[in-house]
Amino acid sequence: MNKPFSITEATVTNRTTRPEISIVVPAYNEAANIPVLVSEVLNVLGPGADIEILVVNDGSRDETAETLKTMAEKTPELRYITFSRNFGHQAALLAGLRNARGACAIAMDADLQHPPEFLPMLIDAWRDGAALVLTRRDDRENVSLFKKISSSAFYKFVNVLGDFDIEPGSADFFLLDRKVLRALNQFGESRIFLRGILPTLGYEKQILDYSPADRRHGASKYTLRKMISLGLDGILSTSINPLRLGTIAAMALGGLASIYALYAIYVAVVLKTALPGWTSVMLVVTIIGAIQLFVLGVIGEYLGRALTEVRGRPAYIVAETNIEALAAEIDGEETVQ
Repeated sequence: MNKPFSITEATVTNRTTRPEISIVVPAYNEAANIPVLVSEVLNVLGPGADIEILVVNDGSRDETAETLKTMAEKTPELRYITFSRNFGHQAALLAGLRNARGACAIAMDADLQHPPEFLPMLIDAWRDGAALVLTRRDDRENVSLFKKISSSAFYKFVNVLGDFDIEPGSADFFLLDRKVLRALNQFGESRIFLRGILPTLGYEKQILDYSPADRRHGASKYTLRKMISLGLDGILSTSINPLRLGTIAAMALGGLASIYALYAIYVAVVLKTALPGWTSVMLVVTIIGAIQLFVLGVIGEYLGRALTEVRGRPAYIVAETNIEALAAEIDGEETVQ
């Protein structure tokens, strides 16, 4: 049974103390939503709550950076990281989780479709013993038809080809205990698919259903192209099943080719007739060529990702922050851990 929700009060003016809860918010062109989000989070969790709100500005082109700087001067709970350019939602999320100082960290989007009033439920589940609290979106309300169709196709695509099953409606709205954060920080990939990685870590988890709220300002930045790219990252970063598909297709075609060869020999030797084959030969050549190109494309995707990892380039570059340790790194000073 859940305990009544409460959160530890603490003085948050000292940024060197470790808060109880970190709220990690990736943001891209969300200048209008961020003040509303910060206000609602602080209202929901209560005044004086022992929290930090860490907003990662993913190279926004609007006034997000200026908004964060202005708000941080008046809001001691607010910390921010601004990227030098747009590195993507997952990179921004990973940067926030790596720099979260809380005993637990909650990830949520800046558009307020992850409702702040749901935060106490995540925290209660954590206090009841769950090291990993995931959420599942209820798509019956407040979700467009396009979103429902594309989301369903996305999860079917990932679950069929991947090595893991992701709950349909899963979102980057979750809570991680500090030990889960430490485990996550051991992953060295520059392109990581958190929705696929987190359920495989083995920690005690709980899944909560939530109803998405309406976006307050602006439009969704998650286009169909980005969703497809996320799906490919999810499969290629955690599974080699696409390569196995090429092997299976090759074996199947090899078997069919053997049967066709035996048939051709039978017609030529036993029936003493020529086997007309222009159409059939062209069909076989076309099918084999298409499969070869498909397999080469899959291999190219894996090689491209392997090259990215081998190069060792950073997953993101921080241009500006009010986090002292990161600011020291940007200025070329040695960071004291």
